[in-house]
Amino acid sequence: MLYSIADFYVEYEPKYPRLLSRSEKYLAKDQSIAPDFTLVITDEEIDEHLKKYDATRDLAEYVLMGAKFYKEILDKNAFFLHSSAVAVDGKGYAFTGPCGAGKSTHSSMWRKYFGERVISVNDDKPVLRIINDTVFVCGTPFSGKHDINTNTLVPLTGICVLKQAKENSIVRLNSYEAMPIFMEQTLRCNEADKMSALLSLLDTTLLKVPVYRLSCNISFEAVELAFNTLSGDTLI
Repeated sequence: MLYSIADFYVEYEPKYPRLLSRSEKYLAKDQSIAPDFTLVITDEEIDEHLKKYDATRDLAEYVLMGAKFYKEILDKNAFFLHSSAVAVDGKGYAFTGPCGAGKSTHSSMWRKYFGERVISVNDDKPVLRIINDTVFVCGTPFSGKHDINTNTLVPLTGICVLKQAKENSIVRLNSYEAMPIFMEQTLRCNEADKMSALLSLLDTTLLKVPVYRLSCNISFEAVELAFNTLSGDTLI
């Protein structure tokens, strides 16, 4: 089957229900288009995965396909950032940080605040792709346990590194501060060429997209502070 993911045409054949169902919204309308790349998960790869992790074959296939997809796109000006990404009025915003930082919670507050103006791009592993010198944030079917994602790509306006706090505050990070954070929240490969491609992509992204440290609580005031800062607009 041919799927359109992050504006790539990707060919793969799901064997198990999880990957099949989560890929449905990415099914390419024209199945005759030549794929940009083909991904294959073998039974042997699933067997090896199950030796290391307590999982079903259904889950193993889904996880392995996501890993292969994210590794493949490194050579194609794209990478994934462990984050929760939303779009408001066609502009993308991503919230990253370690597990427990509140990425999904903060995104849910944006959905409540903006209502129909907001869409969830991907709640766990959106793709950041550079096209014609612009960084886009893209939905994928690989989006964590809740499967919150949209088959879309929008220009990325800004990124927030989240930190839980009683009071809301925001400060811009420079590239040297942001780079190690991004390295912790993406796929790091052993292959030298893949790692070189990743570092180049991170460098370009940090030059083009502002990154902020958002210390925040669970409130609409935190949403307003983040939106006003990242978008340059003021909510009334």
